[in-house]
Amino acid sequence: MEQINIGIVGVGMAWDRLHWPAFQRLRDHFNIVAVCDRDINKAHEAANQVGIGSNKAFNSYQKMLNTVDVEAVDIIVPIDQTFEVAKDIISHKKHIIIEKPLSATLTGAKELIKLGKKLKIMIAENVRYDEENKIIKDLIMNRAIGNVAYFIDNNIQEFQQKMLGSDFASTEWRQHPDFKGGIFLDSAIHHIARHRFLFGNIESVYAAGRSLSADFCPYSSINAMLRFGDQITGHYSFFCIAKETQQPLVGLRIFGTEGEIYLEDRECGFLNFTRKNGEKHAIQYKPNEGYFNELLNFYESVKNDASITATPDKGLGDMQVIFDILKSIETGTVINCGEPTSKRRASTRKEVS
Repeated sequence: MEQINIGIVGVGMAWDRLHWPAFQRLRDHFNIVAVCDRDINKAHEAANQVGIGSNKAFNSYQKMLNTVDVEAVDIIVPIDQTFEVAKDIISHKKHIIIEKPLSATLTGAKELIKLGKKLKIMIAENVRYDEENKIIKDLIMNRAIGNVAYFIDNNIQEFQQKMLGSDFASTEWRQHPDFKGGIFLDSAIHHIARHRFLFGNIESVYAAGRSLSADFCPYSSINAMLRFGDQITGHYSFFCIAKETQQPLVGLRIFGTEGEIYLEDRECGFLNFTRKNGEKHAIQYKPNEGYFNELLNFYESVKNDASITATPDKGLGDMQVIFDILKSIETGTVINCGEPTSKRRASTRKEVS
């Protein structure tokens, strides 16, 4: 099998816990030939981890690109750095994987899309590749619960407590973000990506938030009503300073005319599917397969011209909804996100951008 020679830019927590385990499973697909991090000690550690010489560890991605022959680059840097790094690497005509979101601003995201038209660019949005979401989407497409009417998606995290541990919340750039939305942009973009993957584009949002005097997020809680095509609506909630203390968790509950789909938590390993005629099913899945599946999709795109599932256009659409939610809170108004329903009937239940 012909491998992709790939370089890694940013070898922090996301590299070590998310990307590297997936690359290990795809050694016959990818040949990691260089690593880069502003902290050269981290770069040397990653080079040793991967099994390449210390001469392939860099603290400058420009030097890495000028020294080592790479076909593609995996960009895993803080949100406020992504645009400049990606823009520069695109100018070197390299295919890229970009951690979500593809920029801290919509303007930056649009510019990257324009500049990278002739390259293979994938947003590392794992929810579009996770097994549980693909199972749910198949159930919806096959009308297993009839016509979807509405859903509830409840997301709670105790960010302040996590700041004290070794979680992603412990990173300085998340605690004191230099981009709008703070951890709401960083976290909720996963949730919105899943909504759009399952139900299609979001047509309008109406949201309210509880103000928070903290650097990491402007609101402690956000509640948004989302409207999709085919009259599907959803209640989305985000709460970042607490934890659910009762079981089972609210999770994701999708209600249709003939039944319900329930996913308690993305890590639980099974989802419940019930019908009003009394049928009950517990469908097992393997958690956290999105990272493996997205790399496999990227490989097939570069080598065999396969379609990318998590395209930059879809990533831009996810970002737009996040900023529309924030705008709705700020203005107290309904924000229209896209085309009216009548123009999208043919695309019902398909993700479009």
